Amino acid sequence: MLVSDGVIALRPIAVADVPAHLAGADSALVRLWPDLGAEESAAERFADSAAAWETDGPARLFAVTEFPAAELIGLLDIRLARPYLDKGQASIEYGVYPERRGRGLATRAVILGCRYLAALGTVEEAVIRVDPEHTSSVAVARRARFRYSHSATDGDDRVDWYLQAI
Repeated sequence: MLVSDGVIALRPIAVADVPAHLAGADSALVRLWPDLGAEESAAERFADSAAAWETDGPARLFAVTEFPAAELIGLLDIRLARPYLDKGQASIEYGVYPERRGRGLATRAVILGCRYLAALGTVEEAVIRVDPEHTSSVAVARRARFRYSHSATDGDDRVDWYLQAI
């Protein structure tokens, strides 16, 4: 399964992607996905994701790659089930490695993720929850045409919700 816009592509993550991920990840990505900061836990999460892909599970972790080259440039995490989601919603989380930031690639990945969700036919709305202080993540949501919905607390953190109909 490959989704592409001719500039980047999304494909299911694989355990073989762990070295490239660890080489590219920085503290910002590890803060978003703490379990992806060390080799053993990243390998376990990537293996779990590969199994979820095979069983059509609710977690869809994508490798974001350059196209047509397959160099890993980031991750896109789509969840079809989360405690905070309503029926018909899916959450999207994204991260691009530092050397690729500022080129619109995260926005492209989110848009491709929405195309993937549309093709599933079971999702009505995509949700991006972001720390309002993380202005580049907010900008990605807005450039991908998500609309601000509301602010909420998640534990001790405030998150802004951005929504897009699928």
